[in-house]
Amino acid sequence: MAMLWYVDSKISGDANDGRTSRSAFKSLQHARQVARPGDTIVIAPGIYDQDLAKRIDAARAAGLSVTVAGSET
Repeated sequence: MAMLWYVDSKISGDANDGRTSRSAFKSLQHARQVARPGDTIVIAPGIYDQDLAKRIDAARAAGLSVTVAGSET
């Protein structure tokens, strides 16, 4: 079953389980480590201390879907 994983730069660390927006991971890298092909990573708008575009490309290459929350039309 495909999972949703949440990332939010405003979170204080990656100790959360990433399964809800309130328990999001701080980094896309951490979400990518736990996600499996077919899962979706939802990134909250914010400022990230990483090369986000490069990490999104890598996640997509690994078979993950990545979306930025609020960017849906």
